[in-house]
Amino acid sequence: MVEYGGSAQSGGIVPSNTSNSVFVFTDPAEGRQFGYVYDGFSPDGAVFHYTGAGRDGDQKLSGSNSPILTHAAKGRSLHAFSAAGIVAGSSTKLQRYIGEFILDPDVPFERMPALDRSGALRTVLVFRLLPVSVIPGDVVELVGYSGMTRQPNAVSVPVEINSTEFFETADRTGGLAVRRESQLVDEFIAHQVGHNFTRWAINLPAEHTRLLTDIYDESDRTLYEAKAIVSRSDLRMAVGQLYDYRRHVHVDDLRCSVLLPERPTADLRDFLCDAGLGVAFREQTTFVLMPPHASHRAERLHQ
Repeated sequence: MVEYGGSAQSGGIVPSNTSNSVFVFTDPAEGRQFGYVYDGFSPDGAVFHYTGAGRDGDQKLSGSNSPILTHAAKGRSLHAFSAAGIVAGSSTKLQRYIGEFILDPDVPFERMPALDRSGALRTVLVFRLLPVSVIPGDVVELVGYSGMTRQPNAVSVPVEINSTEFFETADRTGGLAVRRESQLVDEFIAHQVGHNFTRWAINLPAEHTRLLTDIYDESDRTLYEAKAIVSRSDLRMAVGQLYDYRRHVHVDDLRCSVLLPERPTADLRDFLCDAGLGVAFREQTTFVLMPPHASHRAERLHQ
């Protein structure tokens, strides 16, 4: 048991002033308040996942996180500690030494979704630290296990996000189209009174790729992909995106639809129907919904 007075905080990365070392401190109980939910060992104990520093916005590779990234290049040893109670009669935290680690040279970190202090979505850096020697079982149990996985996974997140780290695999049609899509989505949500909308952040670790869907209607279990232009090429892209997303969004009876600013032609409606997708489109001051497998019967939603 090693005591380090008030400098040990959740997410604390401390380069030593007296030795060629870098100290990192984890406190899962406190860290969850700031979206640090990934700290802990992998199930086999081979990797210690450690969330980087920065409580607002997307975490950066520079600044406070730099000592971890550069420790090997600078010849610094990396040591980890975990909160383990407090000194009797005080608020000073006790720290249990976990062990010495090196940053995984092949996959040094992954970006994962988390909420900041205001509740907005951002991404945090989760470093992959490899033990230099075997970590005692009681220490592993004290630290706990991480929910990190190398398998694709999807997380439900708020519609409003505060992150620039999510991106689509397909090229966008330009800034104007993106703004029009955003306006279309806002209008659609406003017409769906009583419905709760979120989005899905899809993490694909093996590809170092993160996808962010358009809106998901939790009430109808419907995932929407919005397009600003009603063209065959845009609808083909929408079909491909929805097919990709739904492979990773594990919701029972999930339905997928394309959201458009106007009624598509009959052939394009049939195309979406044959693909097993629905369509929703603006018509004057309201929206018309044609659910999957129901392209010939529409439900009109009034203001």
